[in-house]
Amino acid sequence: MERAISRLPGACIILMAASLLAFQPGGLFRFVWVKLVVVILAVLAGLLSPVGARLPLAVKAVTAACVLWIAVAMLLSDTPLASISGRWPRYEGLLTLAVYVAVFATGAKVLGGSAGAPRRTLLSLSLAVAGIALFVIAALEGAGLRPLGGAEDVRPGATLGNATDQGLAGCVIAGVLAAQGGPGNTWQGWLCRAGLLAGAGVAVLSGSRAALAALLVVALFAAFTWMAGRSWSPLKIAAGAAAAAAGIAVVVLLVPAARDRLLSAGTVDGRWLLWDRTLGLIADHSVSGVGPSGFVDAFPAYVNGEWARTVGDSFPADSPHSWPLQALAAGGFPLLVLVLALIAVSVIAVIRRLQETPVAADRRYLTVVLVTLAAYALALLTHFTSIGTTGLVAFLCGGLVGSDVGTPAGAGNRFIPAYAAWKMRAVPRLAGVVLVLAALAVAVPAALAEWPMGAGVRAAAAGNNAGAQQAFVQARQFRPWDSDTALLAAQAFAGPATAGDREAARYAVEWGRLARERTPGSQEAGTALALGYLYSGDVPAAKDLLDALVADAPYSTALYVHRGVAQFGLGRPAEAIADLEHAASLDPTLETPWRILANIHQRLGHAQEALAASQRADSLVGN
Repeated sequence: MERAISRLPGACIILMAASLLAFQPGGLFRFVWVKLVVVILAVLAGLLSPVGARLPLAVKAVTAACVLWIAVAMLLSDTPLASISGRWPRYEGLLTLAVYVAVFATGAKVLGGSAGAPRRTLLSLSLAVAGIALFVIAALEGAGLRPLGGAEDVRPGATLGNATDQGLAGCVIAGVLAAQGGPGNTWQGWLCRAGLLAGAGVAVLSGSRAALAALLVVALFAAFTWMAGRSWSPLKIAAGAAAAAAGIAVVVLLVPAARDRLLSAGTVDGRWLLWDRTLGLIADHSVSGVGPSGFVDAFPAYVNGEWARTVGDSFPADSPHSWPLQALAAGGFPLLVLVLALIAVSVIAVIRRLQETPVAADRRYLTVVLVTLAAYALALLTHFTSIGTTGLVAFLCGGLVGSDVGTPAGAGNRFIPAYAAWKMRAVPRLAGVVLVLAALAVAVPAALAEWPMGAGVRAAAAGNNAGAQQAFVQARQFRPWDSDTALLAAQAFAGPATAGDREAARYAVEWGRLARERTPGSQEAGTALALGYLYSGDVPAAKDLLDALVADAPYSTALYVHRGVAQFGLGRPAEAIADLEHAASLDPTLETPWRILANIHQRLGHAQEALAASQRADSLVGN
């Protein structure tokens, strides 16, 4: 029994590394719930591990304050239940945010203090294996293959599902392995070196500018630390650092995808505009924000004409793509202040630990990992949190700040104090186990739901409405609390509905109504429901709903296109033409409004206008 318990910290470490590779073949979104399940299992292993290090009291206090304020922000949001459950695709509601906190504490217990030092070798080996596996997949994807499947028009991200997440995972792997160093010329040492190179390669192959910047920071600092440890002269250190930077630059330029991404400004303008519009949202919700996961519904009201022209509404933003703005949007200025305070007290705890660590190798490890995590935070200035990377980073953060647990005074001297000390440890542990099992009771069915969700979307696209409906009903049985199950079902049926499938349109109405009940402010749910109304024959209901949606999001091009169709269906050709021309003016690169205008003019007998609109649509094909 004692041997089994002593192996639990190792199981925790292996599971955290394995979470990087976990994915769900055949699921709709394959990279969230299964990872969450693996991370929760890691937390359970850490919780049942022998007593280890712990978070310092100041860190615990500020963390508790963050948790409390996030709960307040959830309850004050427009849709508290949706904020608590989280929204598709990242589902960063109560469960996921609680897992981040639990992983932070677990990292302190397993990797912190004096007991954590011997476990770093296992951490390095586990991350090395994960890094090599990620590199193989990323290299195949870089060659144009799709070993994990996925749409051809979507930028791949290996088992992370997102290219920037892939790059950040590779950067963190490289940083930890550079911090630990290989244990000599043993097979473990060579595996760690291979994992280090693989992690750097994963970051390069991602083509993510944020990940490449983080990798450069980690590489330069790790190289500096290595050279300084060998008493190199300042001139040689500068030359070595320049060589390391040049080496990364050469590799990036040799990889076509990374080179093209680095030299392209395709997403830069859109990111600046996203931040500018987010500041408007924050100004109106400065105290408690819009709640975790509330951004996707609140943001459409803040876009403008420039957003419609340069970004469009094909892919609704569910995050500001910057962690300070994400904190502000989720919980207002109080949450950002608390997060900054948590960072401050954690850094102070690490500095204190560095001062108290006598072994140079341990100090080097702590310093390089600290810089690696700082580079991750730097990269998150242009990205968002997710279970794919944030879980591992929280685990490593806990390992940095974790301090040794002192022996309670009097414990072991007499039976009663010793029993009391045991009870004080056992009761919180038992409560923790109950909470973890409750989390698994939610996360496991939620992960299982991804398979019928994926099957439902594929069936709807193939015209098998009955099969799709059955699959979505099954998914909702697994995930009854999730409003986005209904949203995704409504969207899946709305597509065939626009092609004239009336049965699909009726299903879109059924699911769209359910989604709107749970998230009344969702533009996505409202649009899917309006399309269901429109193509099932209830044109007046579609028009009324589209009017309300346009009032809430006056720069959404798609809404004007759909309302133009509804206007024509109600016998209002002038209003239909006005809506479609307005849609075309909002996004001059979009062919759809011109194509519909051509059809309307043709049906009205306006041959010249129909020809002009058709020619305009043809000129925009492929834009």
